[in-house]
Amino acid sequence: MLKASTADPMENVKFIDTLLRLGVFEKFKDGSVGKFKESLVDDIRGMLSLFWEDYDFSSELSYARERYVEVYTWINSLYFEPRYTRWRIILTKLMVLISILDDTFDAYGTPQELQRFTDALKRWEISALDELQDYTKVICKAVLDLFDEIEDEARKEGRSYTVPYAKDAFIGLINNYQAEVKWCHDGYVPTFEEYMRVAMKTSTYDPIITTLFIGMGTIAGLEAFEWLQTEPRIMTAANMIGRIMDDRASHKFEQLREHCPSSVECYMKQHNLSEKDALHDLKKKLEDAWKDINEECMRPTAIPRDLLLRILNFARITYLFYKHGDGYTDPDPYMKDDIRALFVDPVRM
Repeated sequence: MLKASTADPMENVKFIDTLLRLGVFEKFKDGSVGKFKESLVDDIRGMLSLFWEDYDFSSELSYARERYVEVYTWINSLYFEPRYTRWRIILTKLMVLISILDDTFDAYGTPQELQRFTDALKRWEISALDELQDYTKVICKAVLDLFDEIEDEARKEGRSYTVPYAKDAFIGLINNYQAEVKWCHDGYVPTFEEYMRVAMKTSTYDPIITTLFIGMGTIAGLEAFEWLQTEPRIMTAANMIGRIMDDRASHKFEQLREHCPSSVECYMKQHNLSEKDALHDLKKKLEDAWKDINEECMRPTAIPRDLLLRILNFARITYLFYKHGDGYTDPDPYMKDDIRALFVDPVRM
């Protein structure tokens, strides 16, 4: 039996009617309906699987990693309080789309297709879809829809002024993805410093944290968004952790195919080092980044501490996912037990 979305009977009727009009039940007639019924409302995975199915990502984007459970785990570390339920869903959708974009720029799209896609996204107009390939059209539509949702929620809270900051951070991510595509296409290996200027931005912290701030309410006022624009030290350190942890875990697999060089390859080439020695030096850079984060969290600042802790928690969950390997791409050996312990297994008293 389909579980009710609220205790209000009228709201339940509206909910079921919406599902019928969307054709949701038709989408789950292939045998996965049991899983769907079990988790639709009370379990956030149901809502996220609905989001995935609504755009038919599985068939339209067969190359993309279906990782909404892992993404939700990631976002839950940032927004765990009950009052942020709505924004937790929004932020999870955003990270799902960023994951799809990462796969698209990393391993699927041609430079020409991706440039058209980038140009279309920058317009923020539905008419831009007409110029795109089918697969990029699906992604662009999902992005536009999500940012409409973000704008609607922000407007309800009287915070429409925050949305342009999130859009700018998102376009910044896309621009840097495009820079990595060019490096890959040209066979160019940048210096470590040049690489990090771009790749720290593709660690995804900027659009995630900026959108997270929107959902934090009045504690994140205009000054908080302006502060993010200055690339504060704590964000630089968090981006450093995100990029190096990811590269250490995934660079060997990525280099088996045509791929942009990672921080490991860039550092090895620039300093003429072995992989072992390069990883040793990068570990020291990680340690320095953690020191920077600790110092920024401890010293007096005009930015509310609660906002700083969200950035700290983003770095923490990144470390958890990548400390033993690529726990995002291959969660079974690295993250499955942690996710089960967090969301499934009861806490023993």
